[in-house]
Amino acid sequence: MHNRYSTINILLFVYLALGSMALAPGRCWAAPAARISLWHVMGGPLKATLDTLIAGFERQEPGAEVDAVNMGNYTALSQKLMAAATAGNVPELSQSYEAWTSQLIEKDAVMPFGDFIDGPGGLDSADRADLFPVMLAECSRQGRVYSLPFNKSVPVYYYNKELFARAGLDPERFPADWDEFLDAARRLTVDRDGDGRPEQWGTAFPAASLWMFQCLILQNGGDLFDSTGRAIFDGPEGIEALEYMADQITRHRVAYLTTGYEHQNDFLAGRVAMVQGSSASLSYMAQQKIPFPMGIAPLPAGRRRAVVLSGTNVIMFRKPDRAPMEQAWRLVRFLIRTDNTALWSARTSYLPLRRSALQHPALVRKFQQWPGLRLAYRQLEHAYPEPREVAWLTGRAIVEEEGLQPALKGVKSPAEALHHAARRINQQYGTAGQNPWPSMLLLVPAIAGLGLLAARAARKRDDEPETPRENK
Repeated sequence: MHNRYSTINILLFVYLALGSMALAPGRCWAAPAARISLWHVMGGPLKATLDTLIAGFERQEPGAEVDAVNMGNYTALSQKLMAAATAGNVPELSQSYEAWTSQLIEKDAVMPFGDFIDGPGGLDSADRADLFPVMLAECSRQGRVYSLPFNKSVPVYYYNKELFARAGLDPERFPADWDEFLDAARRLTVDRDGDGRPEQWGTAFPAASLWMFQCLILQNGGDLFDSTGRAIFDGPEGIEALEYMADQITRHRVAYLTTGYEHQNDFLAGRVAMVQGSSASLSYMAQQKIPFPMGIAPLPAGRRRAVVLSGTNVIMFRKPDRAPMEQAWRLVRFLIRTDNTALWSARTSYLPLRRSALQHPALVRKFQQWPGLRLAYRQLEHAYPEPREVAWLTGRAIVEEEGLQPALKGVKSPAEALHHAARRINQQYGTAGQNPWPSMLLLVPAIAGLGLLAARAARKRDDEPETPRENK
């Protein structure tokens, strides 16, 4: 009797202990910790913040190990992801642009987050409502959430308040629309010695200013692709956008072309009054000794207010064992928590992923330090996702190199350059902008058939007597 009751007591104790573990704060279910990998390209202060957050997760999850692997740059990350998906040795998590995600979904390599969001330890309706709608919409396809936002940013203008004041402009008021912007750029462009080469410029931008081009198209009421996936950025809205950019250089002479981040360096040196950049650029510029009061402002408005949301999301890869995927989900859920996304935004100047984070003390202090940043963040309310068509994988390079650069350098007119770039993309990806791989697969049997015919013809020639050649 005594032994039987002792056994029952022991079993009851184990049962209650396991139950208390499952209900412990910060845990959704009792699952063994698993080692997982996260591929990313965060460097400098961005990597330091990511490492801090991951260390916090590992403290919360005893036994959890996260191998955060820096792939160097986005090109390398893209290539390694596609190769890993083909070879079947993918990580649990990775940064990914949505065009990459589209291709990986076609390979059935992506595990939708929706399966975890809706399950035990998922996100309730309040959590989902707290995430910015544009971010969640970008991550969803046919009602399923395939990715979740990670390092997102909006375009902003950085400007020199001291130069504004000297030009008679209100340093606390950035131009509200593009006509005002052009007028300010004229007043801020100064040729002191009259040699035709200004010592101070209103603005400057690189020849590969694709982000600005996208925003201007949307503000004009256009888009880059239609609902079928066909490139339409060469329509009237796109031509007008590129003409506005080119006119700043050639017609109004208030801007010049740069390479890389040279325009930001010239801005910090006081040679340029206004430069467009990412909200995340602040994390790098703030490390410099800025010799003037710097303002931050949202983009001027066109016919409508619109900006393009940029940056990557995080995806989960399908694994045969569920344990690593559950651990990966717990890490992602940890990263998008209000306090953590507020810390991420405060330290990196990437966007917070939740509305509630805007009221977090870490971000309130950030907004006090950089007036104008809160208003720049509010562009999220009229933001649009980047294209996620597979055509955008190579299409973005075509737009930059064969559309924007020839026009901005004066080699082609904006209309001519954009028509050429759009035609190239539509020819490469089919008349409806479709993925070319299904069509290529259909060609395989035909090519194989032609190969058999060629082989038979070769064997027939081998069987025939050789015809003597003339000596030459």
